[in-house]
Formats: sequence, C-alpha cells, structure tokens
Amino acid sequence: MVSDSKVSLAHKGFSYPAIKIVKAGKMVIGAAGDGGDCTRFLKWGENGFKGAEPKWTDTTSDDQIVGLVLKEDGIYLWSRGDPEPEKVLAEFFAIGSGGKAARIALMLDVDPIKAVELACLVDDLNSGPPLQVLEL
Repeated sequence: MVSDSKVSLAHKGFSYPAIKIVKAGKMVIGAAGDGGDCTRFLKWGENGFKGAEPKWTDTTSDDQIVGLVLKEDGIYLWSRGDPEPEKVLAEFFAIGSGGKAARIALMLDVDPIKAVELACLVDDLNSGPPLQVLEL
C-alpha cells in the first residue's frame, strides 16, 4: 500500500505530514478524511478493530472517514457506520482526494508508487510527499 502524507487544513492556511497507513498483523490499513478521525481509525485497526468503534468528529456525514484494509485475500473498504468492511472486487483501489487520479494511473499500468506521485502532482493542495510504502 502506498500513501502520501499531507494533511491540509485549508481553512487555517497550512498543511503538515502525518501517518496515513499502518501495518497491523496480516493487514495494511489506510485512512482518508478528517485527520483526527484517520488517526483514531488507524489506532483502532492496529488493535485488530477490537472494542467499540471510535468516536468520530462528525457523525452527520459518512464520508468524514474512509478506511482501506489490505489483506492476503483482497482489498476492503470501510466507512463510518458500516458493520464491517466491504470487499472491493478490483485488483487495486485508492481513496482520498488523490484517489481518482491514482486509480486512473494504475489503470494505465503505472506502478503504485508512481501513481501516488502523479496524484500528488494533480491534487497538490491536499496531497503531497513524503510517500509512505508498506507491504503485507
């Protein structure tokens, strides 16, 4: 799994690098959305998604946090309120503000690292280096 590390607070006028993917046992877990919610999702995932679902910043929207879970048997997508992650029936997937750009690059047979680099170029307001790379 490959991710950028840029978190943008456009309304505050700054951005900073943060961890967006973690390895937990036989899973690699990624998150996109509200920075605090992403951190809570990654920590929850590092604990095997045991215990109660974390308290999210905004409970009125289901797109404040989106999780991607890579396992040996495939890719799973999770969003707030889902009882469990849903299996993505695709060879690859990408989330976040640069997700569509990365997916189109992957469709053109670009390797995952280059796909995220390209996504950062076209979504430079919300996506940026350094890249993070984790394998199962």
